[in-house]
Amino acid sequence: MLRLFFIALLGAGLPLGFPGELRAERGIRVEVPSVVHVDATAFMLGDIARIYGSDSAREALSPLLLSSEGGFLARESVVRAIEASGLDGVRVEVRMPQRVRVLPAEAGETSSHEAGLSPDENLSSVIKSLAAWDGVVEVAHSGTVPQGRLVSPASLVPGTPAATLRFRDAGGRERSLGVRLTWTQNVLVMARSVPRDRPLAAADLTTRSMRIARPGVYATQASEVVGRSSRKPLQQGTPVLLELLSEPAVAKRGGAVLIVVRQGGLTATAKGVLLDDGAVGAVVRVRRSDNKKVVLRARVLDGDTVEVDVP
Repeated sequence: MLRLFFIALLGAGLPLGFPGELRAERGIRVEVPSVVHVDATAFMLGDIARIYGSDSAREALSPLLLSSEGGFLARESVVRAIEASGLDGVRVEVRMPQRVRVLPAEAGETSSHEAGLSPDENLSSVIKSLAAWDGVVEVAHSGTVPQGRLVSPASLVPGTPAATLRFRDAGGRERSLGVRLTWTQNVLVMARSVPRDRPLAAADLTTRSMRIARPGVYATQASEVVGRSSRKPLQQGTPVLLELLSEPAVAKRGGAVLIVVRQGGLTATAKGVLLDDGAVGAVVRVRRSDNKKVVLRARVLDGDTVEVDVP
């Protein structure tokens, strides 16, 4: 697995003026000052840091949850949170002291998150975090985004078309904002038509961004698809529905297998011939080799073994 590379910058008084922003393809830079102001002991990285890099990098890192201990935030905690964010093969430069002083937010203060991102970027990042969503979410709203921290909802289901967000400012006042949400994600679509029951290969697939109304419906990773087959023909340009996919058959019709029967502490075996194809866990018909009249229904354990379930 590719690792994240961090540049250790020691000392409590490091200047934060770093010449020139890193280009997205070169890496990401995270800057945290020596003193930050937040309105809770738990907060997001985007609330206290300036994040330089691609939009996707900011969206991935801004919602990372952090917490202070004894009024301080340790640099090690920030590094661990970034390591767990899923950004692989990207050079991340963290510029901050070993310990950052965390003070209560004062009324009227603007967080570094608000200074570094537009309100819509902020909302999009927070909503993605609430939904644990790795795609894109577009937020449409009327009116001004309220100042303060989002206090509800605690979570969102990807595909939710609309929601009411409640914010609490440093003075304890709460305000609501209605939003309309559009969720999109890169999904796998067929690069060419494939008949039913034919195992799918990587060359059969391509990707396309699609609007999503319900998560987990379409395949998004080749590992979910390659080697599996569809119970229906798949036409070129159509997204791959996970519910249509079957595991690859490891037991082949006409193949010789060992029939296993277990009951209590006893195990009996016999040689047999498969009458059906079947994936691991599928129930198939199998005929005993020594008696062609005996046909059993058995569960596939692997390509060479089936097991008869005894009631």
